[in-house]
Amino acid sequence: MFRAVIFDMDGVLVNTEKFYFDRRMEFLATKSIEPFSRNIKDYVGLTDHGIWESMFPDNPALRNHLKSEYDEYRLNHPLPYAEVLNEGVKETLEELKKRNIKIAIASSSEKKEIDRMIKECDLDSLVDYYISGEDCQNSKPDPEIYKKAIEVLEMNPEECIAIEDSSVGIESAKQAGLYVLALKQKDYKVDQSSADETITRIKDVLIKL
Repeated sequence: MFRAVIFDMDGVLVNTEKFYFDRRMEFLATKSIEPFSRNIKDYVGLTDHGIWESMFPDNPALRNHLKSEYDEYRLNHPLPYAEVLNEGVKETLEELKKRNIKIAIASSSEKKEIDRMIKECDLDSLVDYYISGEDCQNSKPDPEIYKKAIEVLEMNPEECIAIEDSSVGIESAKQAGLYVLALKQKDYKVDQSSADETITRIKDVLIKL
């Protein structure tokens, strides 16, 4: 019996991956600089640090300089979380609450961004716990983030469902011993073959409980 659902954030609760990708590419265009890859699939599920390493794997000095400038750029181009909240998220979380199912978020995003998403989407009263990649020594696909979430929720792995979209996120949750549902994406395709099942809508998780 499942007693908790642990959601990834980007690409699952909020449709942000394409926004993030486009914003980074637009920033680099202002600098007339080309990244190692312009394929969104190469960045889905990575931490902020991992994304910059992937864009400029052989030039750490340039990478650090650009990242510093980008931090200011994104402050002037904030992500409108309430506008990109995936359909059915709030209703699904409300129904999980009614069923006394614990709700957590395990995201590679920065803690301040997870907190802002929760507040702007009015999910404060629904989320029991969230953990950021900043709280971990190792990034997804390492299972650390899910193992820590399970520990805080005081659950066994077999009592938890993870909702992911990226291959690294799916691997992270599987290594932690969780049952994994992969949410199919409309804007891009990634390998979700290692998930236990795929779903097309967030509310499909309710069928599994």
